[in-house]
Amino acid sequence: MKQPEERLDRLERIAKLLVRAGLRARREMRQQDDKITIMIDAQIKNEERFAKLAQAQTELAESEAHIDRRLDALIDIVRQARNGKSS
Repeated sequence: MKQPEERLDRLERIAKLLVRAGLRARREMRQQDDKITIMIDAQIKNEERFAKLAQAQTELAESEAHIDRRLDALIDIVRQARNGKSS
């Protein structure tokens, strides 16, 4: 049978190992929290960028539609002018 001192030393070593493991786990959790925070911030920024991009695409589509209408009107004017001269 082991001496009481040996048992106590063994329990002390085990307790130290548990403390170290707990500290390591806490440090790793903090690092993961930091990484998650970075990812959340990046996602928020990306969502803002996507919203701006979507708005720009909507404005571009409206502008293209306006240009198409003006071009159609110009084409009509040119056709009317040609038809007027040919008759």
